[in-house]
Amino acid sequence: MGITLQQVSYTYQKDTPFEGQALFDVDMTIEDGSYTALIGHTGSGKSTILQLLNGLIKPTKGQVLIDDFTITPDSKDKAIKQVRQKVGLVFQFAESQLFEETVLKDVAFGPQNFGRSQEEAEQIAREKLTIVGISEDLFMRSPFELSGGQMRRVAIAGILAMEPKVLVLDEPTAGLDPAGRRELMHLFKELHQAGMTIVLVTHLMDDVADFADQVYVLEKGSLVKSGQPHQVFQDLGFMEAIQLGVPKATRFAKGLVDQGYSFDKGLPISLSELREALQDG
Repeated sequence: MGITLQQVSYTYQKDTPFEGQALFDVDMTIEDGSYTALIGHTGSGKSTILQLLNGLIKPTKGQVLIDDFTITPDSKDKAIKQVRQKVGLVFQFAESQLFEETVLKDVAFGPQNFGRSQEEAEQIAREKLTIVGISEDLFMRSPFELSGGQMRRVAIAGILAMEPKVLVLDEPTAGLDPAGRRELMHLFKELHQAGMTIVLVTHLMDDVADFADQVYVLEKGSLVKSGQPHQVFQDLGFMEAIQLGVPKATRFAKGLVDQGYSFDKGLPISLSELREALQDG
C-alpha cells in the first residue's frame, strides 16, 4: 500500500490570529514495502506529515492518497476513520497512551473498537505481544507495573493489533537506554522484512543510514532534499548547513578523505560500509 502527498499544505489554527503554516506544497511518495525516514529540525513539518498520514488532521490544501482512499480538505471525519486501520501511528513516548487495567486488555482494545469479538481481539493481542517480546506471564499484569521499555512495547503491540499495512514511528526510541533502543530498532527491521511499510521520524542519522531505503529532508515546512540515504549523505555541506549532520561513519570517512584517502563508491554511511571500503582499499 503506497502513500502519496500531492501539493500538500497545512495551516494550524487557520483563519485565527494565531494561524501558522506548517507545510508548503509538499510532494512525497512512500512506496509500498519501503522503509522511509523523515528528517528535519523541530518545526520542519515532520510531525504534521505523520498526522496527515494517519488521518488525524486533513490538509488545508492538496490531497493525501492512501491506497485507494483520498483525504482532501473537504473529507468527512467519519470516512477517514478507516485510514487509521491501514496506517498505525506510534507517538513519541507511546506508553503514555496505555490506560487499561491489564496488558492484554490494553492491546485488545483497538481490535474490539473496530468490531472484533472479545475472543478474537484477545487472540490478536496475544500474537502481537509475542511479536514485540512481551512474555505471557505479563499479560495479566497492569501495564503500569512494567519497565519503561516494556510499556513502550505494549503500546506498539496495541498499534500492531489494528493490523495496519503501514507503521508510522515518531522518534520511537526516545528516552530508552542504548540496549532498549537497539532492541526496538531490530523489531522494526523485522516487521519491515516481513512486508510492512515503515515510516520513521528520527534525529539519529545513524538509524537512517542503517535501516532506511528512502529519506526525505524537511526544512521550515518544505521538502528540500530526497533520495536514498547513500545519496543524501554525500552532500555534507548541505546537511551541515541545515544543522542535521551525517552518520558517524560518514564523518569519519570525510576526515580520511581530507587526509588524502579516496573512496571509489562515495563516502560510506554505515560502519559496515566503512569497514568493507577500508578492507577493499
